[in-house]
Amino acid sequence: MPVKKAASLLNLAVQTMYGMTSRREIPFYKKGKRLYLKKSELLEGIEEGKKKSRAEIAKDAENFLKVKNNFKA
Repeated sequence: MPVKKAASLLNLAVQTMYGMTSRREIPFYKKGKRLYLKKSELLEGIEEGKKKSRAEIAKDAENFLKVKNNFKA
């Protein structure tokens, strides 16, 4: 997708998108003088930056303790 459409999807300024590509913070494709981005790669990048909620952290801790206790037994 073109940079303008990607910026709109992420609710960012076009210049921010160009800055992110120049710093290689997001994957992009270049054909001639035009930049293109894949929607799936942008959304995947957003997912990678997800922070866990307190409930998710508590659940992970609970599961860890269960495994640890089963290992000791």
